Amino acid sequence: MSDSKVPETNSRQWVKNEKIINNNPALKQARDIKEGIAKPAHHYTNNGGKGSAPRPGTYSQEYKDNWDRIFGGDRKNVNHKESDDE
Repeated sequence: MSDSKVPETNSRQWVKNEKIINNNPALKQARDIKEGIAKPAHHYTNNGGKGSAPRPGTYSQEYKDNWDRIFGGDRKNVNHKESDDE
C-alpha cells in the first residue's frame, strides 16, 4: 500500500471519502469486502461453463435410442459410465 495515511473515523476527510466511496459501486464493493461486510464475488460461478456434470439430456432415453444415428457405431463397444448402463 502507499504511504498515504488513513483519516480518522468521522473526521472531515473520512466523511468526504465515504461520500465518494458510496457513490461509486466498485469502490463501495471493495471497501465492504475489505471490512468483511460483503463477501467477494467468486470467479467461478454456475454460468453454464464446462464442468464435471453432464449436459442435460446426455443420458436420456432418446439419446440412448439414437446412439447409432448420432455416432454411427455400435454402443456396446464403447466404455461408458455405470450409471449409463442399461
